[in-house]
Amino acid sequence: MKRINEKVKDVFGRIEIIGAREHNLKNINVQIPRNSFVVLTGVSGSGKSTLAFDLLFAEGQHRFLDSLSTYARQYVEQLPRPEVDYITGLPPSVSIEQRTSRGGGKSTVATVTEVQHFFRLLYSRAGVIFCPDCQIPVGRCDEDDIIDQVYKLAKDKARLSVFVPLIKNKKGTHAQIISDAISSGLDTFRVDGKIYKSKELPALDRYKEHNLEVETGKIDRTDIVYISQIIRRALEMGNGEIIILGSGVGPKYFSTIRACPVCGLSVEELDPRLFSYNSPHGWCPKCRGFGEIFYLPDVDRGARAGAIEESWYEWMEGKREICPACNGTRLNRVARSVRLPVIGARDAFSEFVKLEGISDENEYWPRITDFGGLSVKAVDSVLTRIKFDGRARLIAQDIIPEIRARLKIMIEVGLGYLQLDRSVPTLSGGEAQRIRLAAQLGSSLSGVLYILDEPTIGLHPYDNQRLIRILKRLKDRGNSVVVVEHDEAMIRSADYIIDLGPGGGVNGGRVVACGSVDEIIKNKDSITGRYLRSGIQHPARLKRRPVDEQVMHRLCNSTCRSDLDLELPDGYILLQNARMHNLKNISIS
Repeated sequence: MKRINEKVKDVFGRIEIIGAREHNLKNINVQIPRNSFVVLTGVSGSGKSTLAFDLLFAEGQHRFLDSLSTYARQYVEQLPRPEVDYITGLPPSVSIEQRTSRGGGKSTVATVTEVQHFFRLLYSRAGVIFCPDCQIPVGRCDEDDIIDQVYKLAKDKARLSVFVPLIKNKKGTHAQIISDAISSGLDTFRVDGKIYKSKELPALDRYKEHNLEVETGKIDRTDIVYISQIIRRALEMGNGEIIILGSGVGPKYFSTIRACPVCGLSVEELDPRLFSYNSPHGWCPKCRGFGEIFYLPDVDRGARAGAIEESWYEWMEGKREICPACNGTRLNRVARSVRLPVIGARDAFSEFVKLEGISDENEYWPRITDFGGLSVKAVDSVLTRIKFDGRARLIAQDIIPEIRARLKIMIEVGLGYLQLDRSVPTLSGGEAQRIRLAAQLGSSLSGVLYILDEPTIGLHPYDNQRLIRILKRLKDRGNSVVVVEHDEAMIRSADYIIDLGPGGGVNGGRVVACGSVDEIIKNKDSITGRYLRSGIQHPARLKRRPVDEQVMHRLCNSTCRSDLDLELPDGYILLQNARMHNLKNISIS
């Protein structure tokens, strides 16, 4: 029995690859220890990425998909099955590559790392709705005020329909509710924005969320008594909520619970989807959540509207403009008007942005877009300084720690400078990879194989060490980490190294050496080992030419272009007033 247990432990303690022939791999056998930090090394083209992504990840994906039904598999784009005899001990795999294509034009740093999801929850539960026009909190509205507003609409329009909500954003067929409404003599329904007679009503998908309203009356004359009776009856049936529709009107929402005391504008109950630019409930109607406007053919796009919009968004690169309606914030005006009741936000925010129209005496309640416009590091700083009171404190005590935990991970991987509302397609390959790494760290998964492609690219050596600590934290949670890497610090930090080569292309695809760092250093056949022993200088790398001190002093102290034009010596390049992207009008030589 003891021998059997040892065999089981041995099998599940490693990933074993037998007969790998994918791409340039030469029928190799490899053993990779699980729950370890493993680095794949070798010259370019030696087969590192093939082993990591085309073999380990592809096979892991196939095994996951094999557990799904044939119906579900048809919707997933599958990688080709790798050329290998068999692989044992392979856990569920997650690939974190250097590419910016994942996610569309609506994906941001906040959405990918799930920070936005927690902010949406916070604002939907603790936020205070302000009128978008009057900028004062909404409150209860008298029935007579609603009747007056409907009366004014009736004077302008010949015919209005009055609907009351039965179902709001709930999954199910709702057959009993519909049946009860029909039994009450109601015949016209509005399902997910479309109007049907009861005999034409389609069966509702039980797995999708639906909005269901029923018509309770029609207004076809401007008799105030008649209108009052219809509206009061509808408000009673709809628990204080009604929707008015008509030719050129609506849907216009009215509520006795949430309405502006000055202009009478009614708003719906707060919902997390109101703060999502991937949902029609929350996105700006002009840019549909992209934050930019671009040419889009005015045709019926049907069920694939989202995919078509994303394609046109990519094609219009360089021709898009900031949306004038939402100023690039992506959300509609109601979402942009919800504020968070906190103490100390004015001082916390003023350190990073200029607050317009806020006096020293007035407290500042931030909007969700205010957080989106700050860097990761700034948001973390603000959250440490603001205070919640009363009911908001009870709500925030569970949500704020989740947000800050994800922000700290992004700071640790060297991404503290990114704005939360930064669009993912604008990130570099290295930034996009580290953002996805931060998202994985925030998920607290264990028993997973993480595969990364050169995560140190673009990082300062100081940030390299922080990234290494992050990867080791992943391992300490009970995960296996496999990294394709050339960076010396990353290689020296590995628990286990697999060195492929000896060359690239047809000269690669073999396991030259494997083992600990010390074992690789002692291996005479390993180029990586030679590099770790004494370093290798590239033959094309020459000695730097010394710079004349007087010339350097003059270049560094020149304040105007004319000075440099007159005295700039041969062999120097002048860059004057550079302002592209985040460059702050710099001049260098």
